[in-house]
Amino acid sequence: MSAFQPRGSRALRVIIAEMASSSQLGDVLTYTQLADAIDVNDNEDGRARVRQAVSAARPLLLRDNGRALVAERGKGYRVALPGELAGIAQDHRRRADVQVGKALAVIEHADQSAMTPTELKRFQAVGVVIRNLHARMSNSEQRLADLEAAVYGNNPKVIQGKLDEQS
Repeated sequence: MSAFQPRGSRALRVIIAEMASSSQLGDVLTYTQLADAIDVNDNEDGRARVRQAVSAARPLLLRDNGRALVAERGKGYRVALPGELAGIAQDHRRRADVQVGKALAVIEHADQSAMTPTELKRFQAVGVVIRNLHARMSNSEQRLADLEAAVYGNNPKVIQGKLDEQS
């Protein structure tokens, strides 16, 4: 059963999104509660299905309710507090940086000698896009760092989704 498999007339992701949207900010939805809601056993197999349904529910929950779910190791998922959303976005950005870096490494180090003229032309076009994207991301990150330094001072202590203004 996938996260899109309906339980009755409702998809599992919709069930999870509705649970999270009706919960208070900071509430923990345990694996047991989530497993019961989507009608799976609370065992390792069931937890995998819960994780899959939660993963599918996240975009729906964010788009429709402006909320996010944060994993609570060994417990379940917590409805994120408003101050955590910037940290969640930063985590996604960091992962994107890693992926763009990997794409750039492929562009910079690929052996082009065996490529056909058509492949080489496409490769070069993709290279232009990847280099441009990397440059734009680097410039944006520098602007953000400059703005944060102006507002919070240099080297503020960053806590998951929060800035410690006392340091």
